[in-house]
Amino acid sequence: MVPILVEPAYSNSVWCVSLLEGLTGEFKQKRIPFCRINALEEVPPGEQYLYLIGSDAEWVKAALTACNRFGIYPILLCNQSYHTFDADYSAVCSDVVNSTRRLVELLHQRGCRRIALYGVNPKSVSDESRKESYLTALQGAAGERDVFYNSGSLENCFGSFCPHLDDYDAVICANDFAAISLVRRLGQSHPEQLDRLAVAGCADTRLTQLYGAQILSVRVNFAEYGRAAVMLMEALRKNPYLSHVVMMIRWDVDAKQEPARASSAPGRPSLPQSALPAAQDVFYDDQELTEMMLLEKLLSEAEDLDRRIIGLLLEGAAYERISEECFLTESAIKYRVKKMVKICHVKGRAELTGLLRRYLPPRPAGD
Repeated sequence: MVPILVEPAYSNSVWCVSLLEGLTGEFKQKRIPFCRINALEEVPPGEQYLYLIGSDAEWVKAALTACNRFGIYPILLCNQSYHTFDADYSAVCSDVVNSTRRLVELLHQRGCRRIALYGVNPKSVSDESRKESYLTALQGAAGERDVFYNSGSLENCFGSFCPHLDDYDAVICANDFAAISLVRRLGQSHPEQLDRLAVAGCADTRLTQLYGAQILSVRVNFAEYGRAAVMLMEALRKNPYLSHVVMMIRWDVDAKQEPARASSAPGRPSLPQSALPAAQDVFYDDQELTEMMLLEKLLSEAEDLDRRIIGLLLEGAAYERISEECFLTESAIKYRVKKMVKICHVKGRAELTGLLRRYLPPRPAGD
């Protein structure tokens, strides 16, 4: 039974959910039993390996060190560049350096030379690696002044960037949510900039896909992380002389869219759960980011009928009209809307519609 330990603060993010789906999907396909755990004391007796999924540098470092002291070999699974931590572990990570270089080359081909990096979370190992790769790719053409940080408020990040709008012709965003926030705010305050400023995101979320040509979204194939992670563990099991393996997954830059049992095995020291810090990353406290993540969850779970209902809600259609156009009873429509309300953590149809209107771009006339 292979255990998986996830950083609590990271667990509900779209990136963590995608990494987990990629890993557990591969486990299921290969019929490998697995379990989610909350503490190292829950590692099944006799199990040698453990998967770690996290983002906060302090939590990842503490978790790796604790695993080593506990006699367990950790395999770190992360959507970030490889970092050297003072611990014995292997990793599946992003080839951020080469992927960023290819993205910069693509922007250069489109005539973009002045490129900013936007929405960087200073506490994220992933975003730190993006920053270093961005600076390397631009080879001195960019510096710290061209990096705009999100320290828990995308609104403040935009406020820092706004006075320098004319200094750039392209922006690489740390993630798709930062890209959506930037495009939305530019549309509200500087709509003329959207025609000249190239905005690139990363992850190719469903929400970003609705923004069409406004956001160049790089695709991250999370299923490949899962395949590589299982392949890595199998290699370690077969060859005891392998002490350290790193697998890097590239971003899909060239094919993108346009704009869990509580027991301790003998010999393992007993470590309290408090051995791992409860990382508090203000990045996840931002209301704007939270709302976009909830909306992304809604869109990822929505069926075609749900998307039709969402479109009619945006039009302000009454339940009677929605019922007629969807060929369902009003009670069935209300049931589906109630499920949407629950997913988005709002109080009713009015708040749900308000949330949808804040983040979904207006549909072209005639659609």
